Amino acid sequence: MSSEDGPGLRTTVFLKGCPLHCRWCHNPESISPKGEVLWHAARCIACGGCGGAGPNRTFEAAEACPTGALEAKGTPWDIHKLCRELLKDRAYWGAQGGVTLSGGEPLMQEASLELLRLLKEQGAHTAIDTCGLTSEARLRSALKHCGMVLYDLKLAYSARHMEWTGAGNEEILRNLQIAANWAQSGAGRLWVRTPVIPGATDSGENIRGIGDILRPYGNAIERWELCAFNNLCGSKYRSLGRAWEFDGVPLMDRARMDALLDIAQSTGACADIRWTGAAKE
Repeated sequence: MSSEDGPGLRTTVFLKGCPLHCRWCHNPESISPKGEVLWHAARCIACGGCGGAGPNRTFEAAEACPTGALEAKGTPWDIHKLCRELLKDRAYWGAQGGVTLSGGEPLMQEASLELLRLLKEQGAHTAIDTCGLTSEARLRSALKHCGMVLYDLKLAYSARHMEWTGAGNEEILRNLQIAANWAQSGAGRLWVRTPVIPGATDSGENIRGIGDILRPYGNAIERWELCAFNNLCGSKYRSLGRAWEFDGVPLMDRARMDALLDIAQSTGACADIRWTGAAKE
């Protein structure tokens, strides 16, 4: 029942593992490719069923937890079984919906290519939500079985990209060219999404720089979304026992989002530029 991972109602599969380490990451449980266990303190009844005085963060303990205080993230799936499970939702998708592979970075797992192929064979609309940091070969393989790409473009300048995500953006920009050529050929749809993060990506210079990057691709890019910072994921970090430097940072101001939208639209990057998410009045 996702309405934010592409058009229509969609079923989203979150795959673990990401080559970036964005300091604002909203899905911290998906950065590591390994399984992890979250502990939700408010659900814990201290029954001792997990075998520990405090949270015993093992998959076995999570299975034994009667209240769901321990929650396992990172469940192994057989690809064919996963495909069948996803297709059970077909009746809800309607004409526009389908399946989106997200993460983390879904293309880090090679099996995602086979999953896309199986879903397409069954007539499901498929989309990938990618950060763009993957090999050219893997991206091209995925595009053969995709109806849509949601492409994250966070920062226009490589030094800033390195500072905030742990990697430069050169390969990301090269892969954007591949995705744009694919969309230009009519093979699928391309949306670009920029997270607007206070103090990191929310400068007019960055938004203008991204617009300048996108403008040469013309109508290959159907939509560019400025995604307003979401501070609800702080509980995930606490459940993982990690600190988050954006904990307590408020939502973006609506007026600021409107101003950034004006800057984005002034670049003429594409016909449909909008901001999404929640903001303060």
